[in-house]
Order: sequence, then C-alpha cells, then structure tokens
Amino acid sequence: MVSIFLSTVLKIADLSHDVKLLRISVPNNFEFLAGQYVSITIVDADGKKIRRPYSIASSPSKKGFIELCVKKVDGGLASNFIHNLKKGDIAEFLGPVGNFVINENSKNKDLIFVSTGTGIAPFASMIPSLLENGFKNKIILISGFRFEENILYNDEFSRLKKRYGNFEFYNVLSRPKNESFENKGHVQNFLVKYIPENFDGHFYICGLSQMVDGVKEKLNDLRIANEKIFFEKY
Repeated sequence: MVSIFLSTVLKIADLSHDVKLLRISVPNNFEFLAGQYVSITIVDADGKKIRRPYSIASSPSKKGFIELCVKKVDGGLASNFIHNLKKGDIAEFLGPVGNFVINENSKNKDLIFVSTGTGIAPFASMIPSLLENGFKNKIILISGFRFEENILYNDEFSRLKKRYGNFEFYNVLSRPKNESFENKGHVQNFLVKYIPENFDGHFYICGLSQMVDGVKEKLNDLRIANEKIFFEKY
C-alpha cells in the first residue's frame, strides 16, 4: 500500500565518487516488490514540496530498512539534498510505487538484465530476490559504466555468483583506464556476445533513455519480440 512516511537515515556511504548508498528506516508494515521505488519529498527555493523517485536497491527480504542508490547530479535539488544527509537525519518518503517488477510470465524463463550507471539499482533488488526465492533458470546481468571506479555493486554480485551457479554478470566500460579491459564499449554492443544461443527468455533494461532505446533496437534487430522486453527509463 502506498503511503507517506518519515524515515531515519540509518547509513549513508560512498559507492563511488558521485554515488551514495542511502539506507533508511521504513514502517513495520512496509512491503514492496523488487523493482519498485520510493519518492523523497524535498522543499524547493520557493517553499514548494516536490518529489523525486529513486529505485529501491535492496531485497524485499531485508526488513526494517530499504536502500537507495543515488547519483549526485549538478544542480539536482533532490540528489544534492540526499548527498548532504547524515546518519540520524529525518526525511519524508512516499511509496512503494511502480510497475517495473518481474512479470509473471518471466518466472519460468531465463532472464537477462541490462543497465547503465545507477540503472542497476532495481536489479540490485530483483536479482537477489529471485535467487533467494529459489529461481532456478539462468540470470545474466550486463551492466555498463564509464570508468573502473564507477562500477557499482561488484562485490555484492560477485558474492551472488559464487553462491548461485545460475547467475553470471559482466561489466562493460565505455572509457576504461586499463586498455586491456575485456568489455570496452557500450552495453548494446555486447548483447550478441552474452545472449546464449537459441535464447528464449526475457529482458529487463534500466537506464537513461538513449541506452534503453539503443538496447531495444539491438534486440529487435536480433528478432527479439517486444513482449519479451521490459524496461524503465530515467
């Protein structure tokens, strides 16, 4: 059920030089589906309340808190507000909201997740949730970043890969500092490399509009039907 609630900042930490992890308290009855988001309430210079959405980046199995993955945007009212929060601060949120969740028809399919930047946030909720709940089909995550230091959730996904034999993930860097980095370029250029032969599963895409459109176009070129593609743009 969607509601407005006050949260206490339980933890705030750097995930990279411009991305913070924000862990906040939630009400005892707070329930959400992996892939949903909450909106933070902030007050602009004119005293007007505005809301900005952020995907929940923690599994629904974690109780008492949720985590957000927030990139600092130059001039971004909400992102700058969040980046200035400290442990113990109070903020107002609305949620959970959103329909970018695992489709019922996907639950017996192999799945490929494609993201760039903080578009990985809903997948940091979806993928652990699937695996924790006994999902046995193959899961592949292809995530794109600019530099090595921009990579998010690498340790978390490495642990999942060690624990679950049906999960694999690959980072793609558009401007790696190490010239020998294996996957140099953009995520849409690595779909052919990592989509298994005769793949009959579903795709989930999250990131900036240009990337999402590029991946969808590439999948259509590969004769992937639109009903097998689920996406969220920001």
